[in-house]
Amino acid sequence: MISPNGQILVFSHIITNVGGGYNENTGVFTAPRDCVYVFFRRISGINNSIHLFEFTLIGSAKTQNLLLGGSANPYRTSSNSIVLQVRQGDRVWIKMVLGGKHNCADAGGDQTFSG
Repeated sequence: MISPNGQILVFSHIITNVGGGYNENTGVFTAPRDCVYVFFRRISGINNSIHLFEFTLIGSAKTQNLLLGGSANPYRTSSNSIVLQVRQGDRVWIKMVLGGKHNCADAGGDQTFSG
């Protein structure tokens, strides 16, 4: 899915979704119970792309991560993880802050979001 600035990244290829917390249509994880969660994301960029992503908890940015693509090596990856105290019903997502039009499907197989 293409994600312009300000939009939530959607990871539509689901391998495991125990508890059904991740919504593959919206890209939002809704916590099924109070817990400490570890979230991880890995994203690839194509060519001379510059993207800035953030982990967001209930609308509040918790961390940001930059991805710099390069023409010499067109597929660059960036990863980040965060530990969050989350209450049941809290929502977590990855938001595109800068770069626009990132297509998770076209950027290769290194697109990962887990929690």
